[in-house]
Amino acid sequence: MSAVTSRAALENGLVVVARENRAAKSIAIRLVLEAGAAFDPPGKEGTAALAGDLLDRGAGSLTAEAIADYFDYLGVSFECGARRDTLEVGIRLLAQHLPGVLERLRILVAEPTFPEEELRREKGQVLTSIAERDQDTAAVAEMALAETIFPEGHPYRNPRLGTRASIESIERRDLAAFHRARIGPGGSVLCLAGDLDTRRAMDLVAGLFASWTGARVARAVIPEPPARTRAIVVSRPIDGKTQADIGLGFPGIRRRSPDLPALLVLNNILGEFALGGRLGKSIRDRAGLAYYVYSRFTAGIGAGPLAVRGGVAPQNVRKAIDLMRKTIEDLLRRGVTAAEMKDSKSALAASIPRRMETNPESASVLADAEFFGQGIDYPEKLPRLIREVTREQVEDAAERYLTLGRHVLVVAGPKLDKETP
Repeated sequence: MSAVTSRAALENGLVVVARENRAAKSIAIRLVLEAGAAFDPPGKEGTAALAGDLLDRGAGSLTAEAIADYFDYLGVSFECGARRDTLEVGIRLLAQHLPGVLERLRILVAEPTFPEEELRREKGQVLTSIAERDQDTAAVAEMALAETIFPEGHPYRNPRLGTRASIESIERRDLAAFHRARIGPGGSVLCLAGDLDTRRAMDLVAGLFASWTGARVARAVIPEPPARTRAIVVSRPIDGKTQADIGLGFPGIRRRSPDLPALLVLNNILGEFALGGRLGKSIRDRAGLAYYVYSRFTAGIGAGPLAVRGGVAPQNVRKAIDLMRKTIEDLLRRGVTAAEMKDSKSALAASIPRRMETNPESASVLADAEFFGQGIDYPEKLPRLIREVTREQVEDAAERYLTLGRHVLVVAGPKLDKETP
């Protein structure tokens, strides 16, 4: 990585990463906090998502209108959202506005007021999103996979937006308590990338954020989901639908697992991209059964699931499931080919440097690498790690993670005439 990248930890625990890229006269900021949906209080699922949506709706002495006017006047792009492990703030701005924008950012994360009127409005919007989500076959299949793979009480079990009942129960005091418990400098990462001098940027952040106090979050310990001894089938009928969504789920890996490079290659070969890989070729191209089909895994603080997903016409559900299983069985029995290894490793190794070419992407990649304990040099090391992956390592990963007979199968959509196999 030719660009200059620096890292420093403030006394309050905030880690600051700065990457110089003079190609564009702009800067991207990424703030990552360990305050995602996994840390929603029991019965208050959706708290993290609501808190993130309301960060810029009032903070300190600033009203939502004042915050919006300031960002709009400077042409600043601001977004905040909850993921599974993290709450993340993303900002894009012109370089000359950095001091003022950083000052506003500190106020937003350190002193949110969660105004009652804004909370009521946002809850109404979230309830609308939940009503739409619960009629979306793909979303229902995803939720059913999580509910089946992870037991009651597991941090990864509940949906990010919560449920109608949980959202209706959330009050301003719940958001304030969540902020006190989870949103603070300790354990958080602030990354800046773009037209900046790294030393001056680090000094600027230190001067503005050293006074930020609050939660000093130690990295959470997320338990492994229980090992299964048999397959589980779940059907989620939704009236009035013309498409069925299929999910075939397996236990996955943590971000810091040594299997990560091998599983990246395996996932690419299996079907990371909806139009490619073995799944796309066998189910979509040759059989013409699926609107889409792909595989993906979500490695985080804890082991997220590895899933095969597909959308099909209801009459094709059984054929598609059979082909999903057959594709995995063939991979397990015959292994992967030399051509697949070469193509996948080449594509993956080349894609990582490309992600570092834009400021928003490089800020996101570096912040994630630091947050998950991989180090800011991980994006530079990962292409080499991928090129070093062997065929034996990929096939071992397939045996370890693609455990047919202990999988979870979910079908969401029109009710089937007979029980799904």
